[in-house]
Amino acid sequence: MKLAGTVTVRVAGEDILRKPRFWDKVKSTFGGSPDLRTGRRKAALEAAAVVDSVRDALRSLGATNAVSLVVDDVVLFQDREGRADDLGDLFLAFHEQSDALGGDFQLLRLAVEHLEAGLHLVLEVQARGEHAEDEEAVRIVIAGRIHDLEPRKGEDAETYRARVEPLTKDRGAIEVARAQFESFVSRVRDAIQRAMPEAQAEVVRAEAQVQRPGGKEQPAPGPSSPQYDPYDNYYPSPLGMVMNMMMWSAIFSMAFPPHVTVLNHAGTPVGTADQPGIDQADPAPAEADVSEPDAGDAGGDMGSDAGGDMGGDMGGDFGGDFGGFFD
Repeated sequence: MKLAGTVTVRVAGEDILRKPRFWDKVKSTFGGSPDLRTGRRKAALEAAAVVDSVRDALRSLGATNAVSLVVDDVVLFQDREGRADDLGDLFLAFHEQSDALGGDFQLLRLAVEHLEAGLHLVLEVQARGEHAEDEEAVRIVIAGRIHDLEPRKGEDAETYRARVEPLTKDRGAIEVARAQFESFVSRVRDAIQRAMPEAQAEVVRAEAQVQRPGGKEQPAPGPSSPQYDPYDNYYPSPLGMVMNMMMWSAIFSMAFPPHVTVLNHAGTPVGTADQPGIDQADPAPAEADVSEPDAGDAGGDMGSDAGGDMGGDMGGDFGGDFGGFFD
């Protein structure tokens, strides 16, 4: 099960105009007003102002474990050692190079991770110097997992399944995690609003999600995609599919499923788990002919397969990825 939230921030800006063409000049000569708008806007933002405001907002939330900072594909900070409480280091790294970068930028991405109330959360702030007029200048994408459901360092797939499977059947824990996550996303919005009083911050999504198992493997969504998940981007896990299978089976075995958003194979929301028959619905015709494993077998065949193919990876790449966090 994934926790997914998005906060958008709209700031002042100005229309980006194209150069007048011949007929535009003719129209102006006769007193007309040609429309030179391109459909894009330049945000009234500088990189330094974004970093400073975000730093203040994150500190007020206690989210001070920096992951990375990238401005226009230039990596200014990356926490390769898994150090805690290093948001100040990110801030210093940025200002050491801010003169070379200048004020204008195309895309700024700042990521932090945070542990709170049994949730492991990853936040990525995305700011754009230019954007479409119907889009926001700043977007905060928040992704999380229930900490007890995350694989532990050195844990193989079979051990992981045996430990986690009973936890997936706890409806109360799922509902509590969802409520805690919704509260956190709201506090992120409030913190950003205080740090950027001239802007307008809004929560557009805060939900728990489970995806229909099976289907064709989808490419990882890019940062601008509505399906982008910063947790998967910074902490990819070979056991994500195992967790999803177990959670799907557990949720739809409950007499009263929790209020969890159901995604189809393509990652598109199709309803919530507490809607009757939603486990059989899948508005993705292109995937209809894809054979699917029985969700009820998640604890059996899936577990044994994971123990072979995936278990070996746990001690290597996966353990290395999480080593900094769990040490």
